[in-house]
Amino acid sequence: MRNLFNFIIRNSHWLVAILLIAFSFYLVFACNSYQRSVYLTSANRVMGWTYAVANNVTSFLHLKKNNQQLLERNAQLERDLFALKAQMELKTDDDSVAVEAFVVDTTEQVRFDFIPAEVVNLSFAGPNNFITLNKGASHGVRPDMGVISQRGVVGVVSNVSDRFSMVIPVINPKFRLSAKLKNSENYGSVSWNGKNVRQAQLGELPKHESFQVGDTVITSFSRIFPKRLVIGTVSGMGESKDDNFNTFTIQLATDFYSLQDVFIIRDALYEEQKTLEETLQ
Repeated sequence: MRNLFNFIIRNSHWLVAILLIAFSFYLVFACNSYQRSVYLTSANRVMGWTYAVANNVTSFLHLKKNNQQLLERNAQLERDLFALKAQMELKTDDDSVAVEAFVVDTTEQVRFDFIPAEVVNLSFAGPNNFITLNKGASHGVRPDMGVISQRGVVGVVSNVSDRFSMVIPVINPKFRLSAKLKNSENYGSVSWNGKNVRQAQLGELPKHESFQVGDTVITSFSRIFPKRLVIGTVSGMGESKDDNFNTFTIQLATDFYSLQDVFIIRDALYEEQKTLEETLQ
């Protein structure tokens, strides 16, 4: 306390000067309407700018949280969409003449669930490209789960740790997926020739298969992916190794250069189907 008093006494002339200056400013702005209006206008501008900066900083700090909430919401929408499609297919099979309005049975097991994940690493170092995600075994991820983006197919989970998983993407020579043109019943196989990360190849299609540039390529029979997921669009003819089949070059729907967020597909019936099919091997 003594030191405080000594400090005040030593600097008393400065403190008096500051008080007098502050009182002078108060008199100027309180007794003169023009100066008061200038002060209020400037103060409002400064406060507005301060609030704007504070709001931008707050929004930036909450950006990751908001993005995660958006991913979870999109995953829920994907889940509802597949449940709705399944109900429509069942209803159409029951009555091919008319489809009546229906309510989705929430007690029925939904086959496909979606786990939102973020890309933490993406390797384009060579032909054996891979993607690392921030979700692993502790989040319910296991090998052989399909991975999609909001635009289309991404790849398949290959290895899993407790908190991370590695994905073999479409742009990897090891990747294979049964696919077809949207308006065709002929099935082929999607693979990658190791050249362009924006394109893949749809091969093993009959020679008589007709196509147009821009035709949509979708998934067909797969143990990993649901049917009718978008893979890309036909951009032209490709090089075929067999004269009896056509090969198309497809523009991939997923842009791997800007890929950040994905959904991991969890199939509730995967193990049952896998076990049954492996009985013949």
